[in-house]
Amino acid sequence: MKTLKEMISKYNRPGPRYTSYPPVPYWNNAPDETTWISHLQSNYDPEKGMDLYVHVPYCESLCYYCGCSRTITKNHAVEDSYLEMVLKEWDLYQQKLGFTPTINSLHFGGGTPTFLSPVNLDRLIKALLKNKLETFIGSIEIDPRTCQSAHLKVLADNDIKRVSLGIQDFDPLVQKAINREQSPAMVEALVEKIRKFNISSINFDLIYGLPKQTTESIAKTIEIVIKQRPDLIAFYSYAHLPEKIKNQRLIPNEDLPSPEQKRELYELGKKLLQENGYKDVGMDHFALPSSFLYKAKIENKLHRNFMGYVDKKSPILLGLGPTSISDSSLSFVQNIKEVKTYEQTIKANHLPIEKGHTHSSKDLLVQDMILELMCSNQTTIGHKDIPHWPEIQKELYEFEEDGIIELTENTLRLTEMGKAFVRNVAMCFDYYLREKTSSIKFSQTI
Repeated sequence: MKTLKEMISKYNRPGPRYTSYPPVPYWNNAPDETTWISHLQSNYDPEKGMDLYVHVPYCESLCYYCGCSRTITKNHAVEDSYLEMVLKEWDLYQQKLGFTPTINSLHFGGGTPTFLSPVNLDRLIKALLKNKLETFIGSIEIDPRTCQSAHLKVLADNDIKRVSLGIQDFDPLVQKAINREQSPAMVEALVEKIRKFNISSINFDLIYGLPKQTTESIAKTIEIVIKQRPDLIAFYSYAHLPEKIKNQRLIPNEDLPSPEQKRELYELGKKLLQENGYKDVGMDHFALPSSFLYKAKIENKLHRNFMGYVDKKSPILLGLGPTSISDSSLSFVQNIKEVKTYEQTIKANHLPIEKGHTHSSKDLLVQDMILELMCSNQTTIGHKDIPHWPEIQKELYEFEEDGIIELTENTLRLTEMGKAFVRNVAMCFDYYLREKTSSIKFSQTI
């Protein structure tokens, strides 16, 4: 049996994170606007509603590690035109669909959703939630540096019960290296306020593999996190792609941990979280047993989409705002990234779609298998229709020899050690990855 160091050396290579299948760089056969609307209409079920994602593209300061699509500005005058365009985009969808969808869930991401003033955030939420299900779920990503008590009141008043705080790391040296300085005291005070507003779920986003991180700093960060007891923790791997993401060039390579050191940071963080009652629910995600996400995991109801892991979803995810991604279950589309072009397109009464993909039957088959791996740590195999099945079988046998998976006649199951290599196992089913010869840059899998 190979050591973990040998396994990392063997399998640590660039690969997709599979928040979608196929991954965005491999999208093709984009639906035109008419086809896209027909896909939404054919898959819409009023009893299941529609999930909305709203992208707020603005941040007041630049985090050096960030790979999200965002505009850095302290000029809050941009809020009014942004709201006007997002609400017009929503109106365009209602006009073209011929009905006002019921809303199953609403999620705000960014950028920084709390860049919006409390008044504007309230206006936006109310406009989008005129028709929601009784089982509605609302969630938002929060920057502790910009979130005010008035924001929290807006969330509570509008039934937004789940919040995610961008923490990343509590070590002062790490925070300075990534240009995101926020004290534990600031976060602790905010968490106390959130709980006073009876917001039921708090997630902390943490990142391992950042510059200046050590086992000592990770241990201290986890210690601070555990004292504040969020019910969910996302412990993400930092994806360093300076060739693709310009701001990451501000992070010197020599400040980053080696692949072996990076894995050590994760394993230590995972160990400390599990020792303090957190359960491993999926790739880089941990939850207390009382949380909605852990309950979804044990009830086999966990789902994964562009926003991460969720416990409940409709057949349709509709993204609003620049760079947002939508999923009709038959196709994907992504909005224009550049804010001015996005606005110009909407003013011309066109949906701001920049790219897309229409699924084949093989896409949907492989998509289901990868989702099962990501959510349940296992999947059914032996499908005759899987492209490149003979090559896949050989790779699966090698994974089995290395202790990454266990194979039965019809089932592939990740071992405990194999969970660290879930992206590698998913990659062997990805026929786009096999067939495309391009210079697309993906993050390292480990």
